[in-house]
Amino acid sequence: MKIAIAKDEAFNFIYRANVDAMKACGEVCYFSPLADQEIPACDFLYLPGGYPELFAEALAKNKSMKESIRYYAEKEGAIFAECGGMMYLTKCIEINGELYPMCDVLPFKSTMKDAHLHLGYRIIPLDKNSLKGHEFHYSEIEESVPSPTVLATQNQLSAKGKSVQTTIYQYKNVMAGYTHWYWAECGFESFLSHLKSSIKHA
Repeated sequence: MKIAIAKDEAFNFIYRANVDAMKACGEVCYFSPLADQEIPACDFLYLPGGYPELFAEALAKNKSMKESIRYYAEKEGAIFAECGGMMYLTKCIEINGELYPMCDVLPFKSTMKDAHLHLGYRIIPLDKNSLKGHEFHYSEIEESVPSPTVLATQNQLSAKGKSVQTTIYQYKNVMAGYTHWYWAECGFESFLSHLKSSIKHA
């Protein structure tokens, strides 16, 4: 399996141990949504967190990269996106009233309007273990028009065991959400399998 990871000034929140876990599954390569023209040939695309809102104009102008990601998603390509990576997959990022077009894979708008911090550990309990991660972001997702193309949603738990409204979205073979997950302990493929099985389909 060849795994392509977005890595540049806009997407740089990556646990090194997670990358090592992905390397155990196959070949890892990197690309830049800011500088490259298209994604590399791959079997799996990982869009990690970062600060796309700080590079929204440059990301918006790189139309060929956005088109290659949208084409890959529509052709059933496997994508996993976290936080900033998920923002990149939305229709646009709104900053100070201005809209910057993104990949338009997920039919939402991400916005920095009335930005406030969402912070905390996140857990999805499993039969014998649990998936663990953390949430850290200022942006919001606006779902102005509910779309039947988004197939799944999942409530996660805080460190105190309370339900939090942190959604995991699934569209075709795309999974995305705000949580930064840590999968080094269970392995990348096992993590994806557990995550898919834990999603509650609408």
